Order: sequence, then structure tokens, then C-alpha cells
Amino acid sequence: MTAQPHLALASAKHAASRARKALVGSGALGSQPHDFETFRKMDPLEQRLTIREGMDAIIVERIAKELLHIPLQTVLAGLGLPSSTILRKISKEERLSGAESDRVARVLYVLEEATQVFEDDALAAEWLQRPHAELGGLRPLEVLDSQPGYDRVRDLLMRITFGVSA
Repeated sequence: MTAQPHLALASAKHAASRARKALVGSGALGSQPHDFETFRKMDPLEQRLTIREGMDAIIVERIAKELLHIPLQTVLAGLGLPSSTILRKISKEERLSGAESDRVARVLYVLEEATQVFEDDALAAEWLQRPHAELGGLRPLEVLDSQPGYDRVRDLLMRITFGVSA
């Protein structure tokens, strides 16, 4: 009879561990089909909180495949995110850190803005992958790893919108 309480305790610990694991990734933005639209519709303070809490790591893979149609490694390299860390977080259904989520959010912001400028999702995704002289020959995706790079990409999009040359 003493074995049963031990088994019950072990089973409860296992269930609690599974529940904690499920909450790590499944509750974060990025794993659900409509999460890109959800993020876009959030007000800036809600977006800030989502970024600080960490997005589901799978969002990086989804951005690569569903929005940009490029390999995951290209997105990771462009954002300066460590491949092994992000792949581990994806496989374990973990959240990105706030800093990692911030870099990912920059892609979503710029992609939305580029889509408005070019009026086409595919053209916007292609533009992010095209080297630009005004970025020192780098692609917009490659400079989104820092705030100054993000600002410069947004400036380029504004120039295109208003027809301003360098």
C-alpha cells in the first residue's frame, strides 16, 4: 500500500511537468494560424507586452516558410539569432527571449510596411531579400538585427512611398 502513494506522487509530478511544458510554448504568440494577423491588430502596448513575454519560437520558422518563402537559416542569419539555440527552442516548444522576439517583430513590422508600399505580399518578401546600395549592399532582412538597421529600412520604404531619392 505504500507503493501507491509514491506512484500517485510521481504521476502528479509528471502531470505537472507536462502542464508546465505545454504552457511554455503553446500560450505564446506564434504557434497559431492567425497569429500574424493577431499581432498586426494589437495596439503598440499590447505588442510590446507580447514581445517582452516572448513569442513562441516556432514563429521564426513560420515567418521563413509562410511569409518570406526562404530557408529558416536565412532568417536566423539575417537577424543574428543563434541557430542552435533557436532550433532547440523550436523543438522544445519554448518561447523566444524578449530580445529575440524584438528582432522577429521587426520582420513583421517591416514586412507589413513593405506590403503596403508594394501592394503585394510576394513583392514585399522579395524586397526584403534584395541587396540595396543604401544598406551597403546588404539585404533589408540582414540589418533588422539592430534598431539603427530597422530605422534605415523603414526610411528606405518611406523614400519609395514618397519618391524621394538618396
